[in-house]
Amino acid sequence: MEYFFDLANKCFLVEGIHVIPVDAIAVSETEYSHLINGRAKGREIIMMGRSLTLTPIRPSLLHEWNGTEWRLSAEKRTKLISQRKESIIHKISEKTDQLKEQILVGYPQAEIDSFYRQEKEALAYKADNNADTPMLLSISKARGVSLVELVDKVLEKAEKFAAIMGDIIGQRQKFEDSTLSAETIEQLDTIEQEVEQWQLSI
Repeated sequence: MEYFFDLANKCFLVEGIHVIPVDAIAVSETEYSHLINGRAKGREIIMMGRSLTLTPIRPSLLHEWNGTEWRLSAEKRTKLISQRKESIIHKISEKTDQLKEQILVGYPQAEIDSFYRQEKEALAYKADNNADTPMLLSISKARGVSLVELVDKVLEKAEKFAAIMGDIIGQRQKFEDSTLSAETIEQLDTIEQEVEQWQLSI
């Protein structure tokens, strides 16, 4: 099987299957494998002198090859920075949700849904021990603990959760502020790496 590369259409052709243009370049099976694998990894096939070779990996679809290197015009750089900012802010939101889920691991959804009601009743009881606390009364009876003890546990858990969530929200806002104020691709690269490495500080 003989392979050819059509420079005009930037595609490979196979003799006997495709019509081969007169200016198509013949390539060996080894060259074909090397070039096709390189292109699959984001490199471009170009003519250098009298032979085909591969460019470095293309940084983005907005970069253009000038014959020696990938270049980004000022206009396209602005567009790329805008795209990267949008992408990073989306990643920040996703990471925030992932960290919140880590805090809640082990709790069934029904219990998570009751957290607000539990805290509300616990605060009401702390303010007035005659306050109506139907959910906490039911939980205390089922667990075999006093209402006073349960109220303290609920408020302790609520304070801990609030502190952790406050840290997460603050870090998310810090990342978002840094992203929106970034002026270079290099700054955005650094922020994106920091977001990927972001972990709970507990």
